[in-house]
Amino acid sequence: MRKYPRTLHRLGHAALAVALAGAALASVLLAGTAVIRHDLGLGSANASPVGPAPNAPKPAAGTIHVAIVLGRSGTEAADALAPYEVFARSPKFAVTTVAEARLPVQLVGGPAVVPTSTFAEVDSGTTPAPDLLVVPAVEDPTGDSEAATRSWIVRQSAQGIHILGICAGSVLLAEAGVLDGHRATSHWSRIGSLQKSRPGVQWIGGQRFVQDGPMTTTAGVTSGIPGALQLIHDLAGPAEAARVGAEVGYPGWSPTGSTAITEQAFSASDAPVALNAALPWFRPTVGVGLTDGIGEIDAVAPFEVYAVSGAARTVAVAATPSVTTRHGMVLLTAPPSTGWPAMERLILPGSAADDPRLTTWAAQRALSTTALPAPSHPGTAFDAALEDLSRRAGSAAATSTAKFIDYPTAQLRLHTDTTDTRSLWLSALAVAAAVGIGALPGLIRSAIRKAPSTTPATASAPRRAASPEGNMS
Repeated sequence: MRKYPRTLHRLGHAALAVALAGAALASVLLAGTAVIRHDLGLGSANASPVGPAPNAPKPAAGTIHVAIVLGRSGTEAADALAPYEVFARSPKFAVTTVAEARLPVQLVGGPAVVPTSTFAEVDSGTTPAPDLLVVPAVEDPTGDSEAATRSWIVRQSAQGIHILGICAGSVLLAEAGVLDGHRATSHWSRIGSLQKSRPGVQWIGGQRFVQDGPMTTTAGVTSGIPGALQLIHDLAGPAEAARVGAEVGYPGWSPTGSTAITEQAFSASDAPVALNAALPWFRPTVGVGLTDGIGEIDAVAPFEVYAVSGAARTVAVAATPSVTTRHGMVLLTAPPSTGWPAMERLILPGSAADDPRLTTWAAQRALSTTALPAPSHPGTAFDAALEDLSRRAGSAAATSTAKFIDYPTAQLRLHTDTTDTRSLWLSALAVAAAVGIGALPGLIRSAIRKAPSTTPATASAPRRAASPEGNMS
């Protein structure tokens, strides 16, 4: 009977070891999440704009006013900048940005952007009302921080305007209630949970975009480009959509092409990206150079690719505190006078490669530069950024990143002979540390049992020998 308490005792020790090891791994993951959020610019308070805030341009007569919504909690970079450029390339559209306040809004993984108008200015008529609302994914779509954003979307929807939800921007739209009774899509990783949490919406997977009345929603991140082209097709005609589509160069897109895409799911092949997200320590810092007149898609592609892959931390750098993109978006940057962090190299996307201030600064510090796209590169900015990632972190990381941003890969020239071992040895170290912490109580108990006793042994007092005198009577 005595062996059962002993067995329970051993099981208790084993459970404690497992619990400690699990807690150690969980602590590592939580710490990694905190590092990632910091590197993506999340959780920091909005700063005051540098210089005067830009004013929303008055749309010319007959143009279609597009407003890109910027969320207070942080807005996904490519969800906002890519559709912005697509619409802005057409003279038939006037594009602005709108937010709750005239304060910089953090683009997740990229620079901050200064909005051109506020919700109140649109409501009061100070700024022209939009004909088309673009809703990117925001960091906290269901939280209090986006309550004003949701309320404003509801008011705009009541006007019967067109709404384009990009990627997980559909979560914000669903939380606002404007998708109820409609068919819609979202990022492939969210479809299952949205079908359970928002049954009033008919969620559809495996589609680049879904249109239902005035509502258009797209799949992940870069699917916002075909989604925007479709609305140009609908509102400005197929010829204009074909013209802009040829300029943008989204792989495989055509005005009459199929909207069907592969239905994705998490798999073992996503391990490189998952490990980078969990273990962000010791990854390199890469500068992304920006300059006035840079294309919005050129600017955002390296930020998006490296933010999603987790292979490097990115920092927006420029010769000035802010830059104005080709179509008027104001991005806040870090000039050299602010003290740039140590960088592994400097990426120069698009026209930034022609800025002598950036190339001179890099040459003075013997910092290598990478032009994206390279002068001989025939593809788009996302092609160049993904191929650059494959040279640094391997083709598996690039392929998984393309999967997460819903970007076609057939045309990519990936480098298969590169492997990023940083996350591998960090994961081995984390597991070893967790196992050691789990085993620590047992090691302590064992050491205590084996330690020599420090308490003197109790011995019987020796019997006193009888003296001859004691024997005399």
